[in-house]
Amino acid sequence: MDYRRLDSTYSLSSRVALLRELRNLTVLDLAKRSRFPIKRIESIESGEETWLSVTDRQVLARALGVEPAVLKEVENSPADYPGVFEKQEGPQKVDTDSMAEEILNGYTNIACPRCSTTLKTSVEFAYDIEGNPTKFARAYCPQCPFALR
Repeated sequence: MDYRRLDSTYSLSSRVALLRELRNLTVLDLAKRSRFPIKRIESIESGEETWLSVTDRQVLARALGVEPAVLKEVENSPADYPGVFEKQEGPQKVDTDSMAEEILNGYTNIACPRCSTTLKTSVEFAYDIEGNPTKFARAYCPQCPFALR
């Protein structure tokens, strides 16, 4: 394949989606090949995840039939966002518990505590180890790497 078409201005999400489409794969096909949940592939392609661990990058690259470097060159790393991952103290500390409670109560217009962009929010339904239904709040910022998981 001629990788020159894969311009470095692509993001990880658009690169994965393009490679998947060039291989005539559906999201389900890629999920099966990589053994990632479908939701994980969707979160990568939507831009929710902007970088991958070394292992995940290798698995996804193998599933897409490319070298891991093809994905790595368009990933954003935590170093690209100075100050975002530093421990915060005092009034700027993020109260993730109250944020999760707001999401579980149906609030959707929640501002990112880092950059004030409106967060993308969702509620996941799952079962605990004893089979009891439970809900989890999730949120991510489309502008910076903040995520509530």
